[in-house]
Amino acid sequence: MLVLGIEGTAHTISSGIIDEAHVLSNVNSTYIPPTGGIHPREAAIHHSAEVVSVIRRSLEDASVEMKDIDVIAFSSGPGLGPCLRVAATAARTLSIKFAKPIVRVNHPLGHIEIGRKLTGALDPVMLYVSGGNTQVLAHLDGRYRVIGETIDIGVGNMLDKLARESGIPFPGGPIIEKMAASGSELHELPYSVKGMNCSFSGILTAALSLTKSGKRTEDIFYSVQETAFAMLVEILERALYLTGKKEIMIAGGVARNDRLRQMITDMAAESGYNAMLTDKQFCMDNGAMIAQAGILIYKDRGGERVEDTHINQRERIDTVEAPWVRSKKLFPEMGTGAESITVMGSFYGRDVVIKRRASKKYRNHVLDSRIRSMRQRNEFIILKKMYEMGIRVPIVYDYDPFGNSITIERIDGVMLSQFLSANEETGTVVPDLGRVIGAIHSKRITHGDLTTNNIMVMDGKVCLIDPSMGKLDSTMEDIASDVFLLLESFRSLNSNRKDILDEFMESYSKNFPDSPAVIETLSLMEKRRRYV
Repeated sequence: MLVLGIEGTAHTISSGIIDEAHVLSNVNSTYIPPTGGIHPREAAIHHSAEVVSVIRRSLEDASVEMKDIDVIAFSSGPGLGPCLRVAATAARTLSIKFAKPIVRVNHPLGHIEIGRKLTGALDPVMLYVSGGNTQVLAHLDGRYRVIGETIDIGVGNMLDKLARESGIPFPGGPIIEKMAASGSELHELPYSVKGMNCSFSGILTAALSLTKSGKRTEDIFYSVQETAFAMLVEILERALYLTGKKEIMIAGGVARNDRLRQMITDMAAESGYNAMLTDKQFCMDNGAMIAQAGILIYKDRGGERVEDTHINQRERIDTVEAPWVRSKKLFPEMGTGAESITVMGSFYGRDVVIKRRASKKYRNHVLDSRIRSMRQRNEFIILKKMYEMGIRVPIVYDYDPFGNSITIERIDGVMLSQFLSANEETGTVVPDLGRVIGAIHSKRITHGDLTTNNIMVMDGKVCLIDPSMGKLDSTMEDIASDVFLLLESFRSLNSNRKDILDEFMESYSKNFPDSPAVIETLSLMEKRRRYV
């Protein structure tokens, strides 16, 4: 089967042709704005002028004609409306003129599937980093789920804006990468990891402030890369831990950055994962990736009527069925963690867990030391406060700030993620969780990393563990972020259990008087997401 794919979501118009085994051609034409960032209308004009030539060259490179093509696929979203319409119009024209079946392809899905084809990955966690996208994706229950993402701007957007303000033309990322290699001084920038999500607007603001103060540009770029990329690799590693998967893939323009690729490789080697990094030329937007996803979609559910092939500028990947991946729910081994090493021990006759916050080779050593020290101290203080409130948490027996270790009570239970997977009836567990989270939020305490792997279940009750990213004097945004992360964890890992969300929110609302303000903030957070 031969599939012709047309990509046109942003700055690149591309045509690629594949069969079941090979990429036969991949031809691109990229719009480079004379000044500033991408102008959607100008990019669309460029695409309109180039699309016929790009398709013709892809046919020539593949040594085929249109009569040989079996299916036409095109990128239907997310992306810039004017650009999407050019790709869709070209695909519909070919479908009608040559009587070929047509399928729509979600853009991120294309990135994943070309990566799986080229690397041989079976069931990976993917870091998707580009101008408009920053997401960590994994396949569960028939779809790719968004495990974590930016809550404001994409990392590529941040880099492009920084470059533009520094007098560097679009695309600025490659020049920032080159100049950062000459940097050496690490300036302290906001390290904004919020559970499984991250934020880049604060880094941009702080970096521009450093620029105005006259700091060396190479050091600013170096600091931005080291900080932003460490955040990305951290949420990637946490997603691997959360899902239990072992393979890593990357996609998007920023995934071509050698420093980011090295950090991912270091993390994988250190933590026992398999980094299957997509070839740089296929990290960028390309027609071959649309063709690859198109062949899978067509084999699964056939073509579509031309009149149904609409575009969707805000189409999220987790709305698209992808049943061809044989994924299964896995769980991390007890005693392991994304950020720490734990061992069983004894403390004056008590069964304990000795937890050491491990150094991370992928992070700059100064940044790494600061994060480890801050989080271990945070965990100690918040566990102590929660315990004093009567919240079920491990008792802290010892804290060593110099060795970044903490000795805590051993909890004999199962992770909430495992409990929910194994039990259709949750009994008192979910209402108890609502009560506990409502209670700590009433005291303006947040957990900071409230996923189903940081909640233990024992005797029908919950026990919170590892609140190292929490706060004692939390804002409404912090409180809503706790709830947002927990609900996203439920949706990602237990997508068929809407009853859990409703049950939790009912109990939470009864136990937290300000819950209406939380619900309102959650609504605003949803609207801030990249594609909703």
